[in-house]
Amino acid sequence: RDSSSVHAAGAAPTLSVVIPTKNRHEYLSKVVESLLRIEADDLEIVVHDNSDDHEQFARWCATLQDPRLCYRHDSRPMSITENCDRALLQASGKVVCMIGDDDGLAHSVMDLARWMVTEGIEAAVSSVPTYLWPGVSGSLDGGQASGILKIPDCSGEVRVIDERETLQAVLDFGAIRIGNLPSVYQGLISRATLQRLWDLVGTYVPGPSPDMANAVGLAAVIREFVKVDAPIVISGSCPRSGAAEGARHAHESEISEKKFLAPGTAEAWPSQVPFYFSGPTLYAATAIHALSATGRDDLVQMLRMDRLYAACAVFNPRYRDRVDDARSRNRHLVSSFGFYVSIGWVWRLRAQALAGNLLQKLSALWGGNRRVTGLPHMGEVTECLARMHKPISFSARRQS
Repeated sequence: RDSSSVHAAGAAPTLSVVIPTKNRHEYLSKVVESLLRIEADDLEIVVHDNSDDHEQFARWCATLQDPRLCYRHDSRPMSITENCDRALLQASGKVVCMIGDDDGLAHSVMDLARWMVTEGIEAAVSSVPTYLWPGVSGSLDGGQASGILKIPDCSGEVRVIDERETLQAVLDFGAIRIGNLPSVYQGLISRATLQRLWDLVGTYVPGPSPDMANAVGLAAVIREFVKVDAPIVISGSCPRSGAAEGARHAHESEISEKKFLAPGTAEAWPSQVPFYFSGPTLYAATAIHALSATGRDDLVQMLRMDRLYAACAVFNPRYRDRVDDARSRNRHLVSSFGFYVSIGWVWRLRAQALAGNLLQKLSALWGGNRRVTGLPHMGEVTECLARMHKPISFSARRQS
């Protein structure tokens, strides 16, 4: 099926919210309910379900009787990247945003999408509140796992950002995080821009991790994007999410054990990257794949391998031998001195993150409202966010 295909005749929706999912209907249903509360006829919600058993959820979707919801089940075995590609192929909106089945969107997302269409903006990223579903606790929350929303301070400012500088910042970090790179996952991308990436490489996700693959891939076809300092996308972590696994130190393993990865991932693993599955190694391997797929192999040498190896050594100490093996095979990339300096850099980043989380929690204890507990599901989260934040005006002139 061609990526430009649409669901039905008539005008295209302004925004397609795309959700690829598998075997997590208990969270997905609450996310869908929260999205359907958005009062917008030009909204499309696309659910591409690869679950083993879908009949009960399909019946539930039918009871909603909302034409904005497009549900499709495909039981064929597929990787997470294929599930994302197939889901995105169903989107017919002028702007597309892909979220996980435990994520959410503020109602003001429609204002941003409409403004993007009016202004001809290719991509937008926003400040991202985080929501820990009941059953997931943060590092400073002890045994508390009651549903925690953490909201960053937001100015409402809208800025135009150079895509090349943002990609360089990601490479400077060893590609262990996406940073501000726009991605269709938890970002808003025009469908025309996504089409250009598809035409270039034949996929929306040229690498094993969909978010990093799309972000680095889009960097080949985007020159600038807007950063909106307002809470638009809500990043959720349910008990069975990758983020929750990371908090339990269960997000590292052999690559072959991760059945959601595309066939051949282990065989195509870049030689520079330590050979095991973790957040840092998956992101770095994906960045290298995406750069190569989009014809930018020259940028691979700009990836700070010292910082990648340092992050691996700090975050995944039980795989330290794999890190040392990668370093020994790539001595021309990283000196011993540079490696140990970068370990200090990683510990500094961890300390800064810990201090930020601690300040946020203390602020809540002192009467601040940046951290809210006791929210049972995404519907309550979006309503809470709507009460706490007034929508910003996107009709104002963009700031450079």
